[in-house]
Amino acid sequence: MNGSIGLIIAAMFLDPASSVVEPGHGSPRIVHDATRQEADPWPGRPNPPLYRGDPRGYTVGLSVDFGTERFLMAGGAVIMDIATIDTAMVADLRGLEASVRINGVPVSTPREIEGDPASGRQRVTLRLPEGEVTAAISTRATWPAIAFNVAVDEQAASQVTWPREWPESVRPFLSATDLIQSDDEIFKAFIERTTEGRLRRTPIYIAAKELVRSTILEFRNVEGSSLRREGEGRIVGFQLQGAAAATSAIQVTPADMVCTCVAVLRAAGIPARPVIGIHSGDGKSGDSKRPKGRRTFCCWAEFHLPGAGWVPFDPFEMRGQGLRQANISRPWRWFGSIDTMNRRVGIAYDFAPFNQGRVLGYPAGWVYRLESSDPIIGFGLPITTIQMIGRGPVRP
Repeated sequence: MNGSIGLIIAAMFLDPASSVVEPGHGSPRIVHDATRQEADPWPGRPNPPLYRGDPRGYTVGLSVDFGTERFLMAGGAVIMDIATIDTAMVADLRGLEASVRINGVPVSTPREIEGDPASGRQRVTLRLPEGEVTAAISTRATWPAIAFNVAVDEQAASQVTWPREWPESVRPFLSATDLIQSDDEIFKAFIERTTEGRLRRTPIYIAAKELVRSTILEFRNVEGSSLRREGEGRIVGFQLQGAAAATSAIQVTPADMVCTCVAVLRAAGIPARPVIGIHSGDGKSGDSKRPKGRRTFCCWAEFHLPGAGWVPFDPFEMRGQGLRQANISRPWRWFGSIDTMNRRVGIAYDFAPFNQGRVLGYPAGWVYRLESSDPIIGFGLPITTIQMIGRGPVRP
């Protein structure tokens, strides 16, 4: 699998590399080595001062189980907007494997893959058979992916200026959405107070750093997990109040922190997005607040650095790292340079693609859509199960 996953995804695009990352403790060491220019043939590789390296292969995906006593289907479908290309991740949906089971028995139903993988996301639709069904419906989708560590040359990044206009490909991540209400006046006032009117006179990387720091410091009571679980610890989805509500909430989840940071950045005119992903549970001891030795849902955020690519950061991991006194010109843990990003794989840029259907319970990266107005009868909360199989280091 180590070779095959590299060949499958490298075949999508070929793009010459310019640098690699040598990860280690603390900030990753950036290495410019012309002899290794062909070491990264995968799409989405960033430009300096943003770098990636140390690729690891995975098979990832989601299973959605509807446990019901009676379920009346009228041409329903489960829909996922899947991330395909990013600084820290590349997925290839040509390797998609999907199934639908009724009462444990596989059924033949249409599946659709829409969109250009080069756009960074594609939509997968798993259609459910019409008619009355008892007991259980289960859907499953898995696909190959590669995850990378990420590093930023802080000095060079701090010299990047604001663009005259953003590329069309990133403009959608400037707009308000259901859970990220960046057009709310509270965020405009927060930005003005934080930057004291100097936003556009501050290099964009430094501005993003300061805005994220100030947002994180606003939160006092943060839960240890964003996940809603039912009996036996099964995942239903993410507990979310949304960015606007989280600003006045007594207690928030890590996912709320992500939504709020993204809302602040968008309100400041910086393209930003949440990333819903899966953490492998592996990596160096003590390098993360995530559970050790156990796969789990997680989320983080990204913002776009002009001319370079998407810069990852994890507000929950950044919390408690001495942010209040941190030197803005020095690297910060979990902001930009993250030498364990190859232990997590992004699967979506929305907790739920609300414009494609509706959430049944708690967002978990997918939605359900009815093809008619016929009612759902006897519906219970669906259970979302993450799928992740590590394939180890990958080479082209």
